[in-house]
Amino acid sequence: MILCITANPAIDVIYEMDELDINGINTVDDVYKTPGGKGINVAKVLDLLRADFMVTGFIGGSNGDYVIDKLDDVDIKHDFIFTNVDTRNCIRVIHGDKQFEIFEKTNRMDSRFERTFMSLLTEIGKNYNIAVISGSLMNGLSDNFVEETMDILKDKSKIILDTNGQVTKKVLENNYKPFAIKPNFYEFKEIIGLTEDISSEEFIDKDSDYLKKVFDSELLDGIEIVLVTHGKYGAILKYKDSLYRIKVPQYKIQRTVGSGDATVAGLAKFLDEGEDIMETVLKSLTLGVLNARVSEVEKLDVDKINEVYEQIDVELL
Repeated sequence: MILCITANPAIDVIYEMDELDINGINTVDDVYKTPGGKGINVAKVLDLLRADFMVTGFIGGSNGDYVIDKLDDVDIKHDFIFTNVDTRNCIRVIHGDKQFEIFEKTNRMDSRFERTFMSLLTEIGKNYNIAVISGSLMNGLSDNFVEETMDILKDKSKIILDTNGQVTKKVLENNYKPFAIKPNFYEFKEIIGLTEDISSEEFIDKDSDYLKKVFDSELLDGIEIVLVTHGKYGAILKYKDSLYRIKVPQYKIQRTVGSGDATVAGLAKFLDEGEDIMETVLKSLTLGVLNARVSEVEKLDVDKINEVYEQIDVELL
């Protein structure tokens, strides 16, 4: 069983516009709204994979009611702490091949709700083999929220951590080691303090000596799986003491949003099923590729996992 923790859910609001006047009034014909936040996005893919899971975290206000109603509509199991602040909106404007995003910052949540969440986690955490902690942290959560969460879950669950670079770096510096982390390239640079001006395409094609030196960081010691994703360029995997370069097949990209969450969902699902680690990672990356090929995560075709899986190239460095 899998527990998805999303500490800062949202309503994702997507505007697709043929014309955009930054100095005038813009009218949108179609608006796509859906519950969002990284943990909820992970849960959506787990639902497509028919996994046994639940999603939890913090919600509030009328937006929180909307999230609950929409999750109930598709029978996604949840147990949220309802707080004193309204769940945020995340607005994405798509114009041709360009897009920009506006993410609201929530008001400060009262600390009592964090204590309630920890009590809930203590009660239910023992029921889950895999725990996914993903996304940003709601305003008002304590600095050690992730560490305390891991303390509660560590004896029962393999923990997959997919937060922003600053949060992940602090957790690792405090010597908390999840089973797996899945930063993107830019988050990875922040975690290990890589200041070199280099693109993700250049990074993934670097020679093995360079990559081995970069991944030889004390912060990464004790983590079984370090999967650094690079979108269409593939990924670098550090599994125990081995390093792999992974190239994924190229397809026409419909969207990139949520591909990392789809990959995390795969890690959780296949680890929960006891799959071989390499097969787990490769199948997880196929979900990221499949997500990029569709306009909405609900359209992700999990039946095509094997089709993409067979086209992935793996090189031991």
